[in-house]
Amino acid sequence: MAGLPAARGARSGPVKARPAPLAPVMSVNDAFRKVMAAGLAHLLANERGLRKGADPEFLHQARVALRRLRSALDVFSPPLPGTVVGPVERELKWLASRLGPARDWDVLMTETLPPIEAEFGAQPGLKAFSARCRGLRRSAGAEARRAARSARYRRLTLKLSAWIIAEGWRVLPSVAARAALQGPVGGHARTVLQARYRRVRKRGRGLGALSAARLHRLRIAIKKFRYAADFFSGLYRGQPVREALRRLSHLQDILGAMNDAATAADLAVRVCRGRRSGDLLEARGILLGWNRARAAQLKKELNDAWRSFRAARTFW
Repeated sequence: MAGLPAARGARSGPVKARPAPLAPVMSVNDAFRKVMAAGLAHLLANERGLRKGADPEFLHQARVALRRLRSALDVFSPPLPGTVVGPVERELKWLASRLGPARDWDVLMTETLPPIEAEFGAQPGLKAFSARCRGLRRSAGAEARRAARSARYRRLTLKLSAWIIAEGWRVLPSVAARAALQGPVGGHARTVLQARYRRVRKRGRGLGALSAARLHRLRIAIKKFRYAADFFSGLYRGQPVREALRRLSHLQDILGAMNDAATAADLAVRVCRGRRSGDLLEARGILLGWNRARAAQLKKELNDAWRSFRAARTFW
């Protein structure tokens, strides 16, 4: 634990998340400490690359680390009241808000636009559209790097490291909360997993007729369930755990791609704001049409993935 700050960007390439090693004999308190420590180590391992901004994968992994840290606060929140985790959550949310726009532009430029340009490269407005995107992407990337280099970021990581090492959340206002932290993590895991599984099933009812807003709520529910399942996967053994994580990941990928398409449409509005060029507006129309066709295909994949998810047995 004491070595966490030394992990800052120690490796040369982007670092993916590594699950915290949990065991059924652990207390809720010990499991929370390990999950938080793994999330912070993940963030710090990508810090140097995030600050340099040369490879967008560093930014992506930093955002994943933040999502995992915030998810851990939520997963372990029943014993931990908002007064304990609230200040930590607010700082993590601040950093996520500074990195999010840059990631949106990265996805647009590296995943959405390339196949469109390959198909419609002769369209005159696409070149101007891409140039505008590059400029806005540079601005968002600069904002993300400023946040990663800021004194506020430094305070966040140092205070979070100290909070984890000292188990600062143990100063709890109630005897019941302290007792819950000392209880076995297995019981807490089953309660959380069952509740999140039910929430996903509820959100997915009538999937084929869900509006964009309800699909967004389903995506959030799946993301929360997937992180909880990932955190607690070490408590369970065998193929059912791996299969459940695979199915959840597939669902999350499909809904994430649908969300990326919606985000790309919003970004296209920004690209063309204040511009009257017919070619530029035509390029936006091409992107929107491409996204509609992509969304239709993704919806079919989603239906298949959802049936597969519903047919699987629970592992806890």
